[in-house]
Amino acid sequence: MMAERHKGRLLGAGRGRGPQRRRKRRYLVVTNGEVTEPEYLRGLESELDDVVVEIRPVRRDPAGLAKYAKDLVGKERMANSGRGVDGFRRTFVITDVDEFTVRSFQNADRICKDSGIELIISNPCFEVWLIDYEMVCPEGFTQTRIVEHKAKQMGLVGGAGDKNIDYEKLRGRHESACKNAGVHNARKRQQRRQRLDTVDFGPWTDMPVIAEEFMSA
Repeated sequence: MMAERHKGRLLGAGRGRGPQRRRKRRYLVVTNGEVTEPEYLRGLESELDDVVVEIRPVRRDPAGLAKYAKDLVGKERMANSGRGVDGFRRTFVITDVDEFTVRSFQNADRICKDSGIELIISNPCFEVWLIDYEMVCPEGFTQTRIVEHKAKQMGLVGGAGDKNIDYEKLRGRHESACKNAGVHNARKRQQRRQRLDTVDFGPWTDMPVIAEEFMSA
């Protein structure tokens, strides 16, 4: 399993003194998903012994999320300046398309690029990525209600509002999910996603970026 392949870096390697301990890779994630996305990230974190994820759920549009993440990164850098504390290895902003405007996504994209932050978009919603763990999310799944219903039908989500994740169905299957996502994240959609002059590029998920980063050595 991937979780067994990727062990953390070691502090003091080669120094020949004292016990060795793994150096944690720290990540910051800002998301407007209050349940599903945080639960997924906590599950993913639980598979790795060298990853720590600080999750900040906040109800904002994509541009608002990006501004919030930028401010958090700036404050964190100031707080840790000169203290020898590891900063965030990378920062991610996770958002669904929902009813957000193209302008908001364009502003979020600009803020993220200027700040070294990664904008992660799920189109139409995060459940596209969950479906990819079981199968390629079907081409016609461009409406939130359709995607969410399928995820519930597959037993991937449940609980209050069908927002809780059954993470055991996903554990250790990230390579397959990334492969499936690559099928519907086709070239035509990829071009639209990159331009962000329309939100008509679903089904789409940028989540493989996070999965592959967390699983990297």
